[in-house]
Amino acid sequence: MASRTIDVVAPGPLSGDPYAPGATAWGLAAGLARQGDDVAVLYPAAGGAPPPTDGLTSVPFELPLRHPGAPAEGADLVASAGRHVRKTADSVVRDPIGLGRLGLHRSSGRGPMVVGFVRGLELAAYDHDRPGGTAGFRDRLDRWRDRRSVRRLEEAALREADRLFCDAPDLPRVLSEQYGIPTSRCRTAVPPVPRLPELLPPDEARGSFRIPTDVPVVAAPAPFEQPEPSGTDRAREAFRRVRSFFPGARLIVTGTLAPAEPHVTVAPERDGATLARALAAADVVVFDRRVPGFDPGAILAMRAGRAVIAGPGVRFPTEPGEAVRPLVTDDPGEFASVLAELLADPSARRPLAAAATAYASAFDPDRVAMDVAAALAPIPA
Repeated sequence: MASRTIDVVAPGPLSGDPYAPGATAWGLAAGLARQGDDVAVLYPAAGGAPPPTDGLTSVPFELPLRHPGAPAEGADLVASAGRHVRKTADSVVRDPIGLGRLGLHRSSGRGPMVVGFVRGLELAAYDHDRPGGTAGFRDRLDRWRDRRSVRRLEEAALREADRLFCDAPDLPRVLSEQYGIPTSRCRTAVPPVPRLPELLPPDEARGSFRIPTDVPVVAAPAPFEQPEPSGTDRAREAFRRVRSFFPGARLIVTGTLAPAEPHVTVAPERDGATLARALAAADVVVFDRRVPGFDPGAILAMRAGRAVIAGPGVRFPTEPGEAVRPLVTDDPGEFASVLAELLADPSARRPLAAAATAYASAFDPDRVAMDVAAALAPIPA
C-alpha cells in the first residue's frame, strides 16, 4: 500500500492519561503511522507535554480564543488547526469532529480529503448541559443565540467532511434527519483506545502495591479526577459489603483521591503505567460512573483479559454481550452481589474474560486505522 500523508487534529497534547481528551486522536495517529503513513498531529500547544512517539510528527499551534468559555470555543481550535495543515496532506482526520470548518482551500477535486469522527451530536450535548427553563428574557435570548451558533458550526463541520465515522449505529440516521448529511458519507467505527504499557505479571503488579499475592483484588479506575462523578464511592461501598466474606481482599482505586480505609489502596496518578499495574493486579475491575459516557478504561480492562463489571452509566458503542457483567440499577446491594459472585468463582470469570478480550479487539488503534485507510478510497459511482 502506498504511503499517505495524513494530518490528525487532536483537541489536546499527547498525555499519559488514557482518559485525556486527545487520547483517541493520538492513538489513531499512531495506528496510521504503524501502517507506514506519514502522520502529523496538530494540537493546541501546552507546556510540559511529553514528546510524541510512534514515528509521529508533532505540530503544536497557538490557540487564540475569540470565544473563551462560549459553546463555540471549539470552533477556534479547528480554525487554528486548519491554518497549520500541511500543503502535502492527502487527508485530514478530525477526532472528534466537533464544531466549525477547517477552512481548507479545495476545488476541482484538489486538496486533502476531510475525515471526521462523530461521537454524538454537539447540539444534543448543548441541550443536555444547558436545558431550557424559567430563566429571564436575557438568559433565554443568550441561550437561543448560543444554540443557534452551535447548530450552525456543527453543520459546517459535518458538511466539510468527505467521510464520517460514527461510533453508534443509529448516528448516520440522526445526522441525515438533523442536518441532511447523506448516509453514503458515513461509516461505523468504534473509538480507537490507545494501548497501555505491557502488563506486569500479576504477582509483580500486586507487589508494587504491597498487596499479598494470594488474596482477591478489585480495581476501580476513575474516569475523572473528581471521585464523585467517577462513582468511586459506589465501588468502595460494594467492596465494604463483600470484604467480610473474602479475608484479605483488597481494592485498588486509581486516578483520583479517596478517603483512607482498611484494605483500600489509592493510587491517584492518572497515567497508563499506574492503570496497567492495577489491571495486572486485579481479578475483577469495576466501573460505575455517575456521568454517562463511553469509558476507555473498561476497554483496557477487557483487553487485559479481566472480568469487568459495568454500571448503567457506562456506555458502549456496540452491544458488549457476554463481555461484561452489567449492573441494571444504582442499587449498592446489586453491585455487591455481582462482585461477590465473581470474586468467589474464578470459573465464572474465565468465560467473561475471554469474551471481553474478543470484544476489546475491535477498539485496537491499528484495526480502526485500517478502517480509516479503507474509507480514504473514493466512493464508487
